[in-house]
Amino acid sequence: MTNAATALRVTPPTLSDVVNDLARKRWLTKRRSVTDTHVVHLRLSRLGHTLTRHIERRDRQMEATLTEQDRIALGMRLKSRRA
Repeated sequence: MTNAATALRVTPPTLSDVVNDLARKRWLTKRRSVTDTHVVHLRLSRLGHTLTRHIERRDRQMEATLTEQDRIALGMRLKSRRA
């Protein structure tokens, strides 16, 4: 998880805490590599995928209500990000 922590610009203990919390909530699965026990493979669980789709749907609903001025103020592209 050190590489992931570096890429996300957080400390390894911080990432470890977040990953453990998400695993406890069953939003992701965590498995050790069979070839290198220092490597941990992370995947979204079914519940995690469901939650992601729900968040994306709510995000699209919220974006649909924004005016052009709102989008400019938020630094968003004027065209839909998902076009």
